[in-house]
Amino acid sequence: MTSAAERPASQYSAEGTANTSVATDPLQTATGVYVTVHGHFYQPPRENPYLDAIERQPSASPFHDWNERIHHECYRPNAFARVLNDRGEVVGIVNNYEYFSFNIGPTLMSWLERYDVEVYQRILEADRKSSDRLNGHGNAIAQVYNHIIMPLANERDKYTQIRWGKEDFRSRFGRDPEGMWLAETAVDYATLEALVAEGIKFIVLAPSQAERCRPIPTDEQPVTQWLEVGGSQIDPTRPYRCYLKPTLSTQDSPLSPEYSFPTNETPNTPYIDIFFYDGPISRDMGFNDVLGWAGTLAGRIGSAVRGDRRASQLISVGTDGETFGHHKSGTEKTLAFAFVEEFPRRGWTVTNYAHYLSLNPPTWEVELKPVTAWSCAHGVNRWQDDCGCGGEGGVWHQKWRRPLRNALDWLRDQLSKVYEETGRQFFRDPWA
Repeated sequence: MTSAAERPASQYSAEGTANTSVATDPLQTATGVYVTVHGHFYQPPRENPYLDAIERQPSASPFHDWNERIHHECYRPNAFARVLNDRGEVVGIVNNYEYFSFNIGPTLMSWLERYDVEVYQRILEADRKSSDRLNGHGNAIAQVYNHIIMPLANERDKYTQIRWGKEDFRSRFGRDPEGMWLAETAVDYATLEALVAEGIKFIVLAPSQAERCRPIPTDEQPVTQWLEVGGSQIDPTRPYRCYLKPTLSTQDSPLSPEYSFPTNETPNTPYIDIFFYDGPISRDMGFNDVLGWAGTLAGRIGSAVRGDRRASQLISVGTDGETFGHHKSGTEKTLAFAFVEEFPRRGWTVTNYAHYLSLNPPTWEVELKPVTAWSCAHGVNRWQDDCGCGGEGGVWHQKWRRPLRNALDWLRDQLSKVYEETGRQFFRDPWA
């Protein structure tokens, strides 16, 4: 007889029964409230390049290094999250990655594959199972390969980061990614152009990155009014279509303060779809106590449900995946109970962005601010200028950022020349 702790995750279904008609089945037709919790999981490469090993990091004590510590507190617990009853007894084990929307950086996935292949396989299995449950749309999305700030990358590096991210994803999950996570959600229109060219269907951004939005014009309503939402007022419960702009001349670069949005898109204009996570709820998950109990989390998410007559709506939240267990100890259990008990009890469907997009294509379009990120109020200046972000209240300055950025860009350009000259001895096209 199978014990409660060994029950398959399918017993904790967040969806309707097999007898539900297609017209009312939220997995087949956009109906009701959907919930997506996105976790951005990432660790930088900590290996000593001469040893190909991580040296001891005393600040991570009692663990050998920070990868091991965060793994013990977050990555493994989410792969085997305990479901507890009212008496605190374990009644089931849930693989949270089957219910998360998630991206895991290539450097972290490589470390997991080497350090804990059981957890690594649980993550791959979770994507397959979520794909089976959600009509072929798995929970995993790709990530730009090196966590680079894309607006600060040149065109060649933009494409390299996307292509390597796609290939790493394909080699692990056995499918092409539908979405891609941008490091720090840093974006500009040149980045969107590269993403579209590489076949990425959607991205996830912060609500503060939107400039304005409107219903997509139709034959019945050829003219619609733009709504200014630059102060994070965009409605995050629906997906948006973002049309690419005509090729920009140098003086009209998005990096220029004089840049203005042209509005001459046609039905054939290339586009990418964008989800905006709910900013206030996401901040509460990271900095308040809403993750302490599944009922509290569900109550906070429920406060964002719109009471209008729309057929469906998506409440999505996004934060660093390390929040669940590392930054906030034990909260993987809160998520597990919410995914398999609390959300279904309220009639909500746990889904991911790709699945929701397949049921509910955008009927609104959005235009973005020129250059933005989720963690800098000054565009992307925290990675190139003395903008004040991360300055600990003015205790020290950050004037070193500009010369460091200039030096790194100079080094990139010099190494590119070396690579091209040397690469021609081995490759027909070094950049292919």
